[in-house]
Amino acid sequence: MGGFVNFRCSYCKYEERDIGVGHGKSEFPFLALFRCDHCKSIGSTWVYQDRIPMCSICYHEEVRIVGPQTRTINCPRCGEPATLTPGDREWE
Repeated sequence: MGGFVNFRCSYCKYEERDIGVGHGKSEFPFLALFRCDHCKSIGSTWVYQDRIPMCSICYHEEVRIVGPQTRTINCPRCGEPATLTPGDREWE
């Protein structure tokens, strides 16, 4: 079961809405929240048991996976603290 999160930086106004995270009935693959310092984005990517997670925007392999309980993260664009808030929907 998964859900959605929203990202918003109050400093530079960068935002991403409805980022899917979570997993279905099996442990792998699952959607994980990531931060990419290469293209300065945040989003979700599929995590497989035997593959390196990649940025879903620029396909760079050095992304930082963000834990599901994280509520504050530095903005990938400006570096200031920004917030992650739970979305209002879930998916199966």
